[in-house]
Amino acid sequence: MSEARGGKRGSESGAVAVEFAIMLPVLVLILFGVIQFGKVYSQWQVFQGAAREGARCAAVQAAEAAVGLPVCNVTTAVTEAAGAYTPSLTDFQVVVSGGGNACTASSIGRDVTVSWEQPFEINIPLWDSVEFTSTMEGTFRCE
Repeated sequence: MSEARGGKRGSESGAVAVEFAIMLPVLVLILFGVIQFGKVYSQWQVFQGAAREGARCAAVQAAEAAVGLPVCNVTTAVTEAAGAYTPSLTDFQVVVSGGGNACTASSIGRDVTVSWEQPFEINIPLWDSVEFTSTMEGTFRCE
C-alpha cells in the first residue's frame, strides 16, 4: 500500500507548480494594482490637503491686509502644500460665497472655496492604465 501512495504522490508533484504558474500572473496584477491604488490615493489626499491650505490662505487675506501683514498667494500656498507632487491647477478657482474671488473686509464671515480639476492615472503592468479626474476643493470662512 505504501508503494501506491508513493507512486501517486510522485505523479501529482508537478500539479502544484502548474497551479502556481497559472495563478502567478493574477497575483502579480492584484499586487501591483493595490500598490498603484495606494500611490494615487496618497496623491489625492495630499492634493485635498493642499486645497484646504489654499482656502486657509485665501480666508486670512483680509485679516492679514488689515494688520499690515503681507497677503499670501493662494496658488503658491497650494503648490507648497502639495510637496513633492505637482498640482495641475486646471480650472483653478478662488470663489467667495456671495460673489468675488478674494476675501475682503466686507466678505468676513462668508465662505471662500479653492478648487481645481486634478487628473490621476493608475498604471498596472500588462494592463491598460486607468485615468480619471477629480475636483480638489477646500473651503474656509473669511476672517
